[in-house]
Amino acid sequence: MLKFERPDFIREQLPKFERREFLRSVGLASSGWALGSCTSSNYGDDLYRLQLASAGKDVMWMPSSRAISMAMLKAAKTEASDLVYDLGSGDGIIPILAAKHFGAKAVGIEYNADLVELSKRNAIRAGVADRTVFRQADLFQVDFSDATVVTLYLGEALNAKLSTRLQRLRPGTRVVSNRFDLGSWRPDLTITEVPNELAMLWVVPARLDGRWRVPQGIGINSDSLQIVQAHQMIRLEVSRRGLSYPVGEGRIFGPEVDLELQLPDQKELLRLKGRLTSDGKSLLFDSYNDEGKQKTQASVFERL
Repeated sequence: MLKFERPDFIREQLPKFERREFLRSVGLASSGWALGSCTSSNYGDDLYRLQLASAGKDVMWMPSSRAISMAMLKAAKTEASDLVYDLGSGDGIIPILAAKHFGAKAVGIEYNADLVELSKRNAIRAGVADRTVFRQADLFQVDFSDATVVTLYLGEALNAKLSTRLQRLRPGTRVVSNRFDLGSWRPDLTITEVPNELAMLWVVPARLDGRWRVPQGIGINSDSLQIVQAHQMIRLEVSRRGLSYPVGEGRIFGPEVDLELQLPDQKELLRLKGRLTSDGKSLLFDSYNDEGKQKTQASVFERL
């Protein structure tokens, strides 16, 4: 099972205007960034040459650098058991790197038939044709629900159209986008290790919104609570006399959950760390103090 370093507890991401300022600071906000970062204006082989920034079905074609492609795959903790889908795979660099350097199986989805054939030839040259598949298709017509890693280099508009489908993937699926975000779904990790390039990682959160039965020992003076979910961020509420009162908040990271509860007449927050069971019916938690030391035996929340 993959283990990720969890983000800072209930960490807020940059507001959008601050993100744009950050993009400018690393040279990504101008349209000239991608052109300036490329060392050649033509790509391909003896059978097919493609001009940089050629118009495609929905976006112009821009190559992903090897450096940012590797950084994206590393951030997703890609391994041999993964199935990587690259949506808009271009010349095939990400599926080929995923297969060659991480041992994964990879599928490239590309609308341009010439690029699909180029990708197949590139995979043969790289010795990974047996672990890569390239399909000529409209990415909005493709079923990629079996993916464990999804990579993107599309654009804000296309990412926005894909966001809902991506959030319906299995909890724990990693989504990595080169340069462009997913709107209101804030990234779990920003990848800045490659100079003048930026990528972002999301881990698909489990769906926890709804009512949950909680043990009396939790101390919230209620036998149930409501989880209100917005992407990976959650708010916990209890109802008393027809009114809802907040009692805590938390963050979901795949099937894993971190919670902070403010108990009545208690100065110290109750911190719970746990995960959703495979059947989706229970949350299993351990409680921790401010130093991160476990305090009690497991608590179980049951979905109502």
